[in-house]
Amino acid sequence: MALWDTNNTSEIIMTSQSGVRTPRKTLLQSLRDAATNNKAPLRQRLVKWVGFALPVLTMPITVWFLSENRNIHKDYEMTWMKLFRLTWRMYRNTTRVFTGTSYRGHLAMLIKLLEIPPTTGGVVVECGCYLGGSTANLSLICKAVGRELIVYDSFEGLPSNDANDRIATPLTTGFLKGPLEEVRANVERLGAIDVCQFRKGWFSDSLPSHAEPIALCFLDVDFQMSIHQCLVHLWPHLIDEGYLFTDDYTILDLCAVFFSEEFWRREFNRHPPGLIGAGTGVAMGQYWMGPFVRMGGNPAYPMQAPSSIGYTRKDFSGHWGYVPPAVENEDKSIQ
Repeated sequence: MALWDTNNTSEIIMTSQSGVRTPRKTLLQSLRDAATNNKAPLRQRLVKWVGFALPVLTMPITVWFLSENRNIHKDYEMTWMKLFRLTWRMYRNTTRVFTGTSYRGHLAMLIKLLEIPPTTGGVVVECGCYLGGSTANLSLICKAVGRELIVYDSFEGLPSNDANDRIATPLTTGFLKGPLEEVRANVERLGAIDVCQFRKGWFSDSLPSHAEPIALCFLDVDFQMSIHQCLVHLWPHLIDEGYLFTDDYTILDLCAVFFSEEFWRREFNRHPPGLIGAGTGVAMGQYWMGPFVRMGGNPAYPMQAPSSIGYTRKDFSGHWGYVPPAVENEDKSIQ
């Protein structure tokens, strides 16, 4: 679950021991609240409900736009109806168990997996699963495309802070704790447990032993140190055109690693891959212009909420590299 990215139209219950645990309301629940909550002005209730309802009401159009994709491999036999049914099931899951990511983010990952030929090897990896809401949806996706899902999590909450991490603090230690038994139960109830493999432990202990080729990797890890560990240990296992998705796309400081010449030169001796959707997420029909201010988005925009995802691919390039000719000539003359 993204510490920074939740739907600001949902009522959220938080505790220092666990974190957000209340799933999103259904469309009918939100409509009933809008109609009966007389404590709030009518306009405020209408704004809140429309912002909440938009992702649901536009779902058929979103699926239609994304299904008109000539890169989707024909061997999956993915029709609009099949895609819509799976999308609807993923949305319904977000109203049954809390997940910090929206069905739109999960749909984006499904579409990109459908572009990879089914004969191409590679597992799907999830880093950070909290209560297993996104895990349940990813398991349904993996079932549909015939891939295995490997889930990495401590199942003990967020790790102790690193002194050099500007996001982690001593107060966040243990936050967002989702016990393995609860995660498994949620996936068994809502997803496809038969395609899942759970690997318990802190990333620094569990990720170095990863060996399987990765078709798609999903990071929802919140901290700089955690993103660093995931990239260092998992990026080498991505297949040549493998995808890496992140739910930490709203925080520009966390997106910056995907453009960092220093990081990618030091760790992989290559240029950075960049990140599509940095700051606002990929275009999935949502309304979110940013900037991000606090958990939930930005209180100045009551009808907007970050509800997408960011991604890159192993063969992408986010390298600048341009030097004006005059400066280049000047540098040569100095040498």
